[in-house]
Formats: sequence, C-alpha cells, structure tokens
Amino acid sequence: MNDPAAHIRGAVMRNPRLPAHVLAGLLHDRDTACVAVTNPAIPVPVLHRILAAAATARRCTPPPRRAAVAI
Repeated sequence: MNDPAAHIRGAVMRNPRLPAHVLAGLLHDRDTACVAVTNPAIPVPVLHRILAAAATARRCTPPPRRAAVAI
C-alpha cells in the first residue's frame, strides 16, 4: 500500500482478491480500516465483530467537559 495515489491504494484495499492476511492488517490500522472495511471479501462473522467492537467503543463515556472560563 505504498502507492502515492490515494485512488490506487483504495482500489487495492477494496479488491476481493487481496490476501486475507493483508486485509486483516489493513483492518487493524486506523489509517486504512475505513476503506478496507468496504472490501467485499470480508467474511460476515468478521463484519459482525467489527460492528460489535464499534458499538462498544461508542458506548464509552466521553471525558468530562471543562467549564468555560469567563474573561
């Protein structure tokens, strides 16, 4: 995935013939996961795990907001 052209990298990540171990690595990298998750070769159970992990992450409570300081 070292091609400087983003459209080439994206096409490679979405290619269903991409080896499973390469696709798995892309799914674990924050920089490539959003495109790699659109690859049609991802098995349905893997998609379910990704969705479950995303749902769990969204349930985390955000850090408390700091009070605004009046100037």
